Amino acid sequence: MDGSFISEVEQLSMNPLDLFVSSIDTLRSLPIDQHVPRNSGWSARPSRASGIAASHEKEEIRALCRRGIPPCLRCAAWIINVFSADPNLPQSAADEYGTLAKVRVLDHGWSLVLQSMFPDESDLERADVLDFGVGGDHLVNILLRDHGGEIHHKGVRSLIVLLHGVRDSLGVEFCPLLPDISCLLLSFMPESYAFATIRQMVMDDSPYFLAVSRVQHLAWCKTFSDLMRRCFPQTHLVMEQIGALTPAGLEPILKRFFVPLLRRKHVLRIMDIFTGEGAHAIFRIGTTLCCLSHAHLGDSVRENCENAAVFWEGVRRFAHSKHFHFDLFLEHQAYGVQKRYMISRPIFPRPDFVDRMMSENETWAEANQDNLPIHADTKTLGLVEGPIPIELAKDSSGRLSLAKWLPPVLQSTKLDLIYSSNHHGRSVEMFYRCCASSKHTITMMEVLDTGDDTIIGMYATHRWRNNPEGYGDGGCFLFRLRPNPECFRYKTKEMHIHSFDDAEDVTTSLNDAGQLMISGDNFISMGVGEDGSSGLRLNDDLTRGSTSNSIGFESKELVGKGIQVFEVGLVEVYRFVREVDNKPVDGDIDPWRGKFD
Repeated sequence: MDGSFISEVEQLSMNPLDLFVSSIDTLRSLPIDQHVPRNSGWSARPSRASGIAASHEKEEIRALCRRGIPPCLRCAAWIINVFSADPNLPQSAADEYGTLAKVRVLDHGWSLVLQSMFPDESDLERADVLDFGVGGDHLVNILLRDHGGEIHHKGVRSLIVLLHGVRDSLGVEFCPLLPDISCLLLSFMPESYAFATIRQMVMDDSPYFLAVSRVQHLAWCKTFSDLMRRCFPQTHLVMEQIGALTPAGLEPILKRFFVPLLRRKHVLRIMDIFTGEGAHAIFRIGTTLCCLSHAHLGDSVRENCENAAVFWEGVRRFAHSKHFHFDLFLEHQAYGVQKRYMISRPIFPRPDFVDRMMSENETWAEANQDNLPIHADTKTLGLVEGPIPIELAKDSSGRLSLAKWLPPVLQSTKLDLIYSSNHHGRSVEMFYRCCASSKHTITMMEVLDTGDDTIIGMYATHRWRNNPEGYGDGGCFLFRLRPNPECFRYKTKEMHIHSFDDAEDVTTSLNDAGQLMISGDNFISMGVGEDGSSGLRLNDDLTRGSTSNSIGFESKELVGKGIQVFEVGLVEVYRFVREVDNKPVDGDIDPWRGKFD
């Protein structure tokens, strides 16, 4: 019905149960735009008679999905797409899953699953969010940042029961894509529909939609690398050299479903395509995105990318810039064609070719699964042994925590001691002198008389100097290494404005990050307190420190509960040096700064 409304005669003769269900945001409880654009190809009031789209042809519906499904139809369209992938299921039966006729059936089935998993409410209260192999650090980002901000209690509860249902009722224990896929489904579906959709995705352990074992995941990773080599050999060479095509290196795509790389509205568009085309869409869009990003990043990829994390940050910067046009990317790159000798052929291989490649690579993965790590484990920062004894950075667990908090470019470096209060003396003047040639530094200090062997500190993005007017930027952070390591990052003041058009929050930032580092003749400090105090401040002879709740840092308990003034023992400052040649990293550590302005 191409966006037109149903006539009154049709409405009177229509069975209400044949109407398709509307989307609902279970994850964040946000309103969903109920408008279906005219002439979009989607039915304005879809029913089984009209169909959810004007066309009933599978390829035409897939083309519609590539142009985007209206938010109000995503619940029905996604579940219908997934069930339509079953070759043994008639299309009419698949369509029924998107109608009101299936609501009671799906809700009843889901209630039985819940009763079997959580017979008592206290059982649910003790349940945790399962990670399915995505990794703890990624799971934290999923819950706190990557799906429109922090997921609040009600949404987390829905995510917990859904993931437990998949594990306990469907027997799936490893599926790194599942936490993000679940969040996306719950953004437009009730729990019962999300569970039914995932159940269909993992049916018979088929990798058509999801890799549900370690072997399948490794086979996906090798397939991605093989496709890069076949379709985009130059990009493959660069990505291979920096480790971006290893199982750990491919995490942003094959574990996180593009969520860390693309705007949320574009991730949702990929989800529209994925429900209809399965894993083939991930490989097609992922490989072409890497190639296009490489073309825009240019030769700087070889010069600046020491690891995969730096490359993916460049991809993210490009994908969030004005130079990236998602619809043009889909039309001309991901689903484009190339002409040779008057013959047009798709840039990307056909699905049956990719399926054969995946099947062949499962044999390879079976043989190599014990030799290939699937997690991008952060490496501990190294140490440069010099004439001055190192004390506060000796503990490797503390240096591992620092590596996780630092920017990607600094995660493969070593710490070089440039100031020690035991060796150079206690004065702000000597502190400045020792730090004069180092732009990026880690300052650690021992807090006395807490009974907990406390070490706190700060990461500075600018050279420490006498400047009471303020300097630094939002990359600065405060931290506690012992006890209970914790990083206190700077957060800008934000105003959130919900946009129905983009299906994401638009954030306006009020940034006062230019005054994060303030220092003078008789003090050094980081963070500006609401009452004029500092997030962390040291006096002129570095023997006494103070801390308070700082604007943007949320560092209320940097030292310990109720401790605001404290005595300071040893103070040490470290610069960063490269592992390869021990040369200091003193320039701009952001290789993509200004690249896409």
